Amino acid sequence: HANTNQGMGDGTHATPTLVCTGGEWYRFPSSYYLPPDTSLAFLKSSFDGQLPQPFTEFGSKEESLALQGRFNDLNEEEMDRYVDVSECSFVIELVGEDISTRTRNENENDVSEVVKYMKDDENDWRLIAQYDFLDVEKTSSLHRILYLPVIRKASYKQYSLFQRGEKKEEAL
Repeated sequence: HANTNQGMGDGTHATPTLVCTGGEWYRFPSSYYLPPDTSLAFLKSSFDGQLPQPFTEFGSKEESLALQGRFNDLNEEEMDRYVDVSECSFVIELVGEDISTRTRNENENDVSEVVKYMKDDENDWRLIAQYDFLDVEKTSSLHRILYLPVIRKASYKQYSLFQRGEKKEEAL
């Protein structure tokens, strides 16, 4: 957090800085840990249920219902919870590999929806932080339970933080 929050909200902006996430919405650490004037926002992903509502100034008191409207108790998707990637200043996403080493010929189906949104966006997105995250699907239970440094056979994905840059230059 301390190394990656530079350029995020510092309390001086009229509109909040948006930190967006797609399929990782349930695993992303609570928005309580975001700097001031920074809000968590959601990008459309394969998840089609109800996403969390942002907290109001009233927290979970009854006054919040007046601001947020009806409560969706059927877990139905609400399209107004999503933003377009162009509205985001930062994007957090779990990617299948170190994308800085990805080649252009690799299968597009292996790329997350959020990475595709950034690729199609008119802005350049740059990777500013990336950390190993254990890939449970590709790591056996034995190697997830026991840490055996001599025979460590774990597979990792990359938890990545991207920052929106300048608009892409059009090709001539």
